[in-house]
Amino acid sequence: MTALPNAVPDRKSAKDEPPVRHFAQVMILEDEPLVALELQILVEDMGHRVCAVVDTEADAVRQADATAPDLVIADIQLRQGNGVNAMERIAERRDVPVIFVSGNHAFTPNPQIRTARFIAKPFRVESLRQAVADLCRGVA
Repeated sequence: MTALPNAVPDRKSAKDEPPVRHFAQVMILEDEPLVALELQILVEDMGHRVCAVVDTEADAVRQADATAPDLVIADIQLRQGNGVNAMERIAERRDVPVIFVSGNHAFTPNPQIRTARFIAKPFRVESLRQAVADLCRGVA
């Protein structure tokens, strides 16, 4: 696996400022606002850019088309629809890896979806951080 396509190399933002790092664009599919916020903070703390946070299947498909994420972090149960169906629809248009983070422990991977990882809720922050880091480095 290669590095994510929209990854931006380190660059200096201005004189005497540390480099600006936005390695990848990440879309978050999560219907629980506090979990979505926790995921967003974790992703941004790693130096990545959150391009969208959505809580429905339809919004996920729409935002994937609009923002072209490098990586998706998705819950299975959404406010309307579900993350698996959203990723099936997105996979018809583009190849994007997904980390499913869900309390649904009966998850079965769909070969149509590039499921990179499944992390059960409640999740350990370090597990998710490692999964994101691995995918952004190009490690499946």
